[in-house]
Amino acid sequence: MNLIFVTQVLDREDAVLGFVSRWVRGLAGAAARVRVLALEVGETSDLPDNVDWVELGRSGAVGRYLRYRGALRRSFAEGFDGLLTHMVPRYSTLAAGWARAAGAPHYLWYTHKGVDGRLLRAIERVDGVFTASEESLRVDTPKRIVTGHGIDAEHFDVERRAFSDGPGAGAGGRGRGEGGGQLLSVGRLTPAKDPECVLDAVARLRTEGRDVELTWAGGGLAAGDDAFAQRVRALVESLGLGGAVHFEGAVPYTRIPDLYGASDLFVSASRTGSVDKVLLEAMAARRPLVSCNDSLSPLLEADGDLAPWASACSFPEGDGEALARRVAGWLDLDPAERGQRTEALRAHVQRDHDVDRLMERLVRTMSAGGAGA
Repeated sequence: MNLIFVTQVLDREDAVLGFVSRWVRGLAGAAARVRVLALEVGETSDLPDNVDWVELGRSGAVGRYLRYRGALRRSFAEGFDGLLTHMVPRYSTLAAGWARAAGAPHYLWYTHKGVDGRLLRAIERVDGVFTASEESLRVDTPKRIVTGHGIDAEHFDVERRAFSDGPGAGAGGRGRGEGGGQLLSVGRLTPAKDPECVLDAVARLRTEGRDVELTWAGGGLAAGDDAFAQRVRALVESLGLGGAVHFEGAVPYTRIPDLYGASDLFVSASRTGSVDKVLLEAMAARRPLVSCNDSLSPLLEADGDLAPWASACSFPEGDGEALARRVAGWLDLDPAERGQRTEALRAHVQRDHDVDRLMERLVRTMSAGGAGA
């Protein structure tokens, strides 16, 4: 298959979508050629020779559409015979006519609890929708194809990495004192990620005498995010956490493993639903995790090795007190037991969410025009 892959950003250094470059490498290993159509293109030196790209640009809605239409037309004329769009249903809706005229299989990748008219229209026009879990596409449709996520476990194998210098680099919170530790959260600083809940938990833990610190990696993105970030920083000061909370801002994807390596435990209060890939990245990094994500418990409970302590990884949405209890439980756990559990977490990602295995399945399914194996 010669595959057209449509995404927002192709840049291995991008703080949010840097992983897409690794996906493209995986697709290139399963397809004869891959052409990426992206709004933005940055660092691409890691991509193989059978990958090329077209940068569509973000300016001008009409001009952007015309550039997209032209890129699709040229690509199908040059022999590209499959189309996969990533996360933005409108990409599929706009491309449907061209894919149909070319007789090309046309699929969408979508993982989010949100459902709106744009998604429903796209589902009508594609041959199938790949998604990470049942909860990641909340539309009852025979076109849904549950595949697991695509995580580069080697990228997050922090036990084998040499960490860069910087805040928290090295051994992280280990040895911070009785019941202490370094917590990490990765995600945009937005209300949907609920950093206020995480700060509440940190304040409770420190009130108990635990020497915990928090590093938050991720900046704002949408209009209004800067104002929210100021509110969060004001909350840090009002809770007396000025020396215990560190905002890293947007961190390049290539540097994220350093942050996992410098942490003892990953926390997430995100309200976005679906299987969040950052949870799987933490698992691949052998880090305990606590999250209110409603997809996490089903995922862990379905794995016989993880099910006995799946509840230790979950807390009710918005409940800072419960989050603090779960964090304390992990920090107080016998190190040998914690090590066994985190190895099991990593093994789960390697088995069920390997990036190359996922990309091979996507290409195989598209080539066969069905749900695949």
